[in-house]
Amino acid sequence: MKISFKKYTSYNPVIIFLPFLILFIVIILKLNSNKFQGDESRYYDFANNILMGFYSPPAPNINLWNGPGYPLFLVPFVWLEMPLVVIKLANAFLQYFSIVLLFQAINKYTSRVYALVFSFGWALYYISYQELPLLLTEPLTSFLSSLIVFFIAQTATSEKSKIKYLIFTGLAIGCLVLTKIIFGYVVLVLMICYGLFFLVRKDREEGKKGLLVLVVALLLNVPYLIYTYNLTGKIFYWGNSGGSSLYWMSTPIEGEFGDWNNASFTANCGHDPKIPCNSSLIAENHQKDMDYVSRFPVIDQDDVLKKIAFDNIKNHPVKYLRNCVSNVSRIFFGIPASYFYQREQTVWRLLPNSIILSLLIFVSIITAVNFKIIKLQLILVISLTVLYLFLSTLLSAYPRQLYVAIPFLFFWASSIIDKTVIFKFRIIEGH
Repeated sequence: MKISFKKYTSYNPVIIFLPFLILFIVIILKLNSNKFQGDESRYYDFANNILMGFYSPPAPNINLWNGPGYPLFLVPFVWLEMPLVVIKLANAFLQYFSIVLLFQAINKYTSRVYALVFSFGWALYYISYQELPLLLTEPLTSFLSSLIVFFIAQTATSEKSKIKYLIFTGLAIGCLVLTKIIFGYVVLVLMICYGLFFLVRKDREEGKKGLLVLVVALLLNVPYLIYTYNLTGKIFYWGNSGGSSLYWMSTPIEGEFGDWNNASFTANCGHDPKIPCNSSLIAENHQKDMDYVSRFPVIDQDDVLKKIAFDNIKNHPVKYLRNCVSNVSRIFFGIPASYFYQREQTVWRLLPNSIILSLLIFVSIITAVNFKIIKLQLILVISLTVLYLFLSTLLSAYPRQLYVAIPFLFFWASSIIDKTVIFKFRIIEGH
């Protein structure tokens, strides 16, 4: 029995995925709150700062907790004094176009069938829906990830405009760095790798293209890096949240798993009135460190936390590795969390993220086996995915930090499976 996909693959993706845009709008209107929750106020305040002509308050109250990408996105909405619900509705369009762009990228690079399968997989990834009614970076980073693979697909198929799309790819990666600062360090590592590739390979053309993309990405960040250098005196300084993340990740205490908390130990309090606050349990082991760190100026606290963290890792390397393993589980499944009751959300993550994790392992194996046939464009996507997930494993991570990697992973998976795996479906009819 033959199964034909032809009748399902002849429509415009803008039309195909339109029901998801409607769904996203309904979710936002239904779950919208006119009060800030969690990190929302920080992003909104940064947007206000930009409108007033600065980003961080001056010393000694320097605040570079996150990059300026998302606050810059918010600036027009804040300037026009739009209601919060209107700003949040932009998330629906960002998420919708991330699906459309992913479809276009995969369709350009492989086939329409793979484009439909993986794009619907991303559209149906319901875990990402929970950030839609919030002023958080995830819808924007998802859009940027899909935009990056869209431009990368164009570089592979459009010889006349290849340089143009390489530059566009670099600009999109640069925007992603400004929005999610961990990608700044991903870009720096990749620049070193491509620089070595350029030096040792006889055929340097491919290395030049990769290096061009990364240089453009870094150049887009230069104004911000000059700004942070003038504030802090530190080069390649995207933010001061890394020390806190590494500190909590390095905890040597048995029964703690490396999940992040704040200086008052209330990060996991207030989510559910039925779950008691665990701050007193965490304070028992960390109050002394927080009291010590608080004696230093705000910008120096990042370095002090890093020093404590490196000492913890040096003195307890096995515990840190165990925390990293816990962190992988936390990225995919939201568990474990120190001194914290389980919630129903964990169960909802199990099925989709088990599929994502299995897919990541599967494509990593077949990529390693077939690495010699992989083109530069796909190597760049693989590098971004693997390095981002690796660095995220070393620092305290949340499940929502996985979203940015999923369009990368789906583009990678569709491309490598298309070239190396043959599927045969047989339907045996009974008599």
